[in-house]
Amino acid sequence: MITINEGFVCIGCAQQIPPASKTCRNHCPYCFTSLHVDGDIPGDRNTSCHGIMKPIAFDFKMSDGSKILFQCQTCGKQHWNKVADDDEISMINIVDMSI
Repeated sequence: MITINEGFVCIGCAQQIPPASKTCRNHCPYCFTSLHVDGDIPGDRNTSCHGIMKPIAFDFKMSDGSKILFQCQTCGKQHWNKVADDDEISMINIVDMSI
């Protein structure tokens, strides 16, 4: 894994998202939107897709912590990512998980 922790403007809700405090930021903590920027190695920023990743499932019972399943709206790639400490979990009920 390559660690790159950058802030960004969310493509889903337009909020300015700061770098994470304890880990690398993967998604917006408000609308959970992400960008498909990594290739085969988390953090490598080595993909040509750059599609929008939307949450399609949440799992709060995984043994290694709560996770969100994302799917790229361009290429269809799916991957799990950990829920961040500052994610607005209360927003999950209103997140549009339709692709």
